[in-house]
Amino acid sequence: MQATKTKGSPIEDPRPFDEAERKRFHNLLTLANESPYEGERTAALAAAERMAKARGMDLEEAASGGPSPARPKPVRKRKSSGPSKEMDRSSRMMDGWLDADKARRDTALEEARGRGLDAEERRRQAAAANRVQRRNSRKRDPQSHAHVLLSETSLPLEEIASMTGLNMYELVSMKLKLRALG
Repeated sequence: MQATKTKGSPIEDPRPFDEAERKRFHNLLTLANESPYEGERTAALAAAERMAKARGMDLEEAASGGPSPARPKPVRKRKSSGPSKEMDRSSRMMDGWLDADKARRDTALEEARGRGLDAEERRRQAAAANRVQRRNSRKRDPQSHAHVLLSETSLPLEEIASMTGLNMYELVSMKLKLRALG
């Protein structure tokens, strides 16, 4: 049954506003909300309701951006029988067994880590992550580079630290040791 479109009659299949209508609808709602005059608010709200009704929506649907999309019909699954039914059952049992086995493995691994398994390896990995990587094999060792910079230049310790990658405590220690030797 197709609805005939007459002026003021609602549309049976709701459709969203186009850009100009959406802007006009928004302006009407803003006016209905913010106008200091009661008559202007009432007229703006009535006009917004008429716009929504003309598109087959109520005021809430139109304010939320348009009609809610129709839900697709659920697809019915065919019941399996015979060998395929048995196969489905065994695969579900296998999945359950695999999940339980993975859970057992994870708990055993956590308990082993709690007892100290891989502690040495994890410590080495953390130290390697914190270590400054040398970029060039021809580049000087940071300790010897800092030793030369401290003894032969008057650069500030902050600059030497940024150039060599050493921290300030190491540099101060080297500087004090150089004084003791000199």
